[in-house]
Amino acid sequence: MNRVLNTQRQACQQARPFTAKPPRRCRLTVMNSQAGGDVRGSKMEKGLFGENFGARDPFAGELATNFGENVLGNYNTEHIIKPPDNIKRVLGLSSRSCKDNLASLTVLSGEDRELLRNQVPGWRMATLPGAGGKPCIQQSWKLKDEAAAEQMVERVTGVAAAEGHGDSLTMNRVGTEVVAMLCTASLGGLTENDFIVASKVNDLNIVDLLPKRKPRFWA
Repeated sequence: MNRVLNTQRQACQQARPFTAKPPRRCRLTVMNSQAGGDVRGSKMEKGLFGENFGARDPFAGELATNFGENVLGNYNTEHIIKPPDNIKRVLGLSSRSCKDNLASLTVLSGEDRELLRNQVPGWRMATLPGAGGKPCIQQSWKLKDEAAAEQMVERVTGVAAAEGHGDSLTMNRVGTEVVAMLCTASLGGLTENDFIVASKVNDLNIVDLLPKRKPRFWA
């Protein structure tokens, strides 16, 4: 019986010789979680300064739980790549001047707006109230008291005035909260100068105006 089985096995091996399949090649694809899994395009990669790595805004239900008061850090912190401070002298919006763009200033396309917005963390797209729905970029701050809020208004206004872009800045203050909106209303939309001012506002040192965070102790 064993001889018969061995003969059958040899016949099968000769009829169907074993052939090893070549290994499958793996290809690494970089995915963008924020864009819904699409492969990042080269144009978006140009916004490396301020690149967003998938951070999202909290949902309304999450905000209702006040979870930000029970975690270490700030729940609305954006995830960005922060280049060395000295690089701003030669690269980025902070090294530019609004006055140099006056002759060639044009309204930005949606793609260019998003590219520049990645370079001004904290500023979000919004609509300028009472201006026919013109797009703007908006930033808000919660200060330690009303006196600090007034100082914040003065500092932001001073940056815009120094760049000759003060007429495109809208400031609102309610109690200790300050909201700044930038839009080149004379041209009917957002221009590069709006983002230049936003970048210079981000460079302001406002540590003395912010409320002190309570120390938290963890077991």
